[in-house]
Amino acid sequence: MYLEMLAGMGLEVKFLPADFQRAEPYSTELNELGIETLDGEWFRDHWQSWLADNGQAIDYVFIHKPDPAEKFLAAIKRHTDAAIIYQCHDLHYLRLRRKAEVENDKAALEEARNYEQKEDFIFRNSDVLLTFSGVEEKIIRAKFPRKQVFTVPLFFYNEALDPVRDFSKRQGLLFIGACAHTPNRDAISWFCKEIFPFIRQQVPDVFINVVGADPAEDILALNSKHIRVLGRVSEAELQALYADSRMMVVPLRFGAGVKGKVIEALHNGMPLVSTAIGLEGIRGIEEIAVPRDKAEEFAAAVASLYTDEQKLRELSSLGSKFVEQHFTTAKTAQRMAEILDVADKESALRRAGAGADAAEQAAPRLIALYLPQFHPIPENDEWWGEGFTEWRNVSKAKPLFDGHYQPHVPADLGYYDLREKETQLAQAELAKKYGIEGFCYYHYWFKGRRLLELPLQEVLESGEPGLPFCICWANENWTRRWDGEEHQILMKQEYSEEDDRLHIQSLLPVFEDERYIRVDGKPLFLVYRTENLPDPARTAEIWREEAHKAGLGELYLVRVESISKSDPREINFDAGLEFAPDWWNKGPQLKADPEAAGHPGGKLAEICNDNWIHSYQGLAEAMMDKDVPPYKWFRCVTPSWDNWARRKDGANIFLDSTPEKYGAWLSQAIDDSNGRLLGEERLVFINAWNEWAEGNHLEPDERWGHGYLRATRRALEENAIALESRRAGASDDAKMGHYMSQLLNDDQPSGYPEDQRLQKLEKKVSRRDEVIADMLNSTSWRVSAPIRWLKQSLVQIRKRFSG
Repeated sequence: MYLEMLAGMGLEVKFLPADFQRAEPYSTELNELGIETLDGEWFRDHWQSWLADNGQAIDYVFIHKPDPAEKFLAAIKRHTDAAIIYQCHDLHYLRLRRKAEVENDKAALEEARNYEQKEDFIFRNSDVLLTFSGVEEKIIRAKFPRKQVFTVPLFFYNEALDPVRDFSKRQGLLFIGACAHTPNRDAISWFCKEIFPFIRQQVPDVFINVVGADPAEDILALNSKHIRVLGRVSEAELQALYADSRMMVVPLRFGAGVKGKVIEALHNGMPLVSTAIGLEGIRGIEEIAVPRDKAEEFAAAVASLYTDEQKLRELSSLGSKFVEQHFTTAKTAQRMAEILDVADKESALRRAGAGADAAEQAAPRLIALYLPQFHPIPENDEWWGEGFTEWRNVSKAKPLFDGHYQPHVPADLGYYDLREKETQLAQAELAKKYGIEGFCYYHYWFKGRRLLELPLQEVLESGEPGLPFCICWANENWTRRWDGEEHQILMKQEYSEEDDRLHIQSLLPVFEDERYIRVDGKPLFLVYRTENLPDPARTAEIWREEAHKAGLGELYLVRVESISKSDPREINFDAGLEFAPDWWNKGPQLKADPEAAGHPGGKLAEICNDNWIHSYQGLAEAMMDKDVPPYKWFRCVTPSWDNWARRKDGANIFLDSTPEKYGAWLSQAIDDSNGRLLGEERLVFINAWNEWAEGNHLEPDERWGHGYLRATRRALEENAIALESRRAGASDDAKMGHYMSQLLNDDQPSGYPEDQRLQKLEKKVSRRDEVIADMLNSTSWRVSAPIRWLKQSLVQIRKRFSG
């Protein structure tokens, strides 16, 4: 209805289905209305590039429902200057919360919490909000008083119907609603089991037709002489049911938004009996329907109305007039024209920077993982010898072959001891100087016992350094092989609900520290291996309960994809974090060259067979080529990785890392995050600040000095250019900012077979030629004085790739 109306208002309308499916007969019907449907495999694979190419021609974007909005919103804001209008079909979180209350369903309550966060995010990042429900308009306005919110009709019609109102020829009750939709499924069950028996006591011959697609087994089992489960019906069959049935029943016990079945029933002259939920949000509905929420009251109202033909005729006529007054196409189009004017103004204000959208302009925050190991503890003294720290392994490492960079020798900070306060102050000073937002300390908790807690404890007690921080629970077993598995265990993880409570209670003072890193006010807490928890969803529930009890509010829980990958929402977590290296996307494994000098007797082949040796560049490319999962997900990069110092067999060694390669990878990760994430969720993690025994550190060493730190700052500076370009409103400048780091820093794909390598390179060069040509020839580029100096740089880049 809305698409047809918008096209009728003179707008050129395109429809992008969130699943990219062509659904007949509806897609063809839209095409016949002159509406282009952006469906099929090509759009599924290329919708972002289509949006980048066509975005400046789009004036308005209507987004429907939370999941599609979350999927497309960031790209829409990145590639268009369109006014963003979000159509709230219902408040999903409100519906789910009501379901949880009716069914005492804790999982539904947690899902409601997740949807509330999602919907609040969408509301914040839209220019205008539309709802079908007056009740929900009030709820949204209370939460977002500065937003423009409008109630619009759910359905509307070109002309009113004049149905035959001879109820002496009509029989039966009618229920309509998709049976797979939980509120409808509950309504059918409640009506048939608890209401219908009372009705039949007074009207023995009454029957009900249940219409709705995909009835489950429990609904089909209700089918009988008096309960007719029809499932999906055609449009013609539905119109016949409207004409032949005496009245509609709407026994919804939970839900949200305006119910289409109510508007359609009134349009078709159908009297009805409903609960309050069924009537909610329809202004003026009280004139023609009184809510009945108890089974006996509902049954009595149905029986009374069913046998009163005069009352049926009166309500039928009132319903038709009600729709004619409030739900016409002409009135809705007039209202929509007013809304579009408001949307234009709100969008212009946002783009001009008045009331500017801080979420869109937010710079990324870089968080470096931090190992608090470099000080002696009694446990390590017992297991590895007195005074042990990992410096012992680091300093003893030897190269396995020519070109193998070992040992990694620390430069500025030396072989430090984290018991010395000056060390952490110097680390924080370095991190801040080169753009690191904060450290994520690994946290070790074993059934009430903490290990390696001294560095963070010193930070908490002294108030220094001032660098922000968060924690990651490294919930692995401690083993002699340093692999967290079940062999040669030194300290075992054991889990229980009681321990979950004790654990989170012990962390509440940490979360309350003013330096603690938050996302939209929520303390950021990472868990390294959620798959090790017996019931991670229950653990998350307990943690959130305790945080609320303590007055802390919500937590922002992130599962680290160190081993497995799954949707964090399924376990009541908020987001996932890729781990670098990704053990499933490492790039091609390198094999020994039999002609290699200096390795007689097949020694190099033996080394390659006993360890996992890969190209660093191959790792970076493999991780950036991964599909982005359909949930909140943070990027992670590593400056280098080589855990030979820690493991003498089965080591993972990534060769030929350089600050330039790392900087290019980090730039791409930042660009990707900017395109998908907004506001305080723009996080990129770096693994790690000081994992020296894994050859994995931003801290300066004797070979590279401050090279990796400088590369970090350079990646942030390139991002700042892109953001500044976007603030200036120059679309080509924004493109420049997005591609600069890749143009300047990308190396050729390495580690792949020659044909794949050439194919990847040709694809990159072709895309870069297109981008450079667009920028050099565009009007906005020619008149963009603040960055005109970059034009010559782009010309030189083209020469580099064409040569």
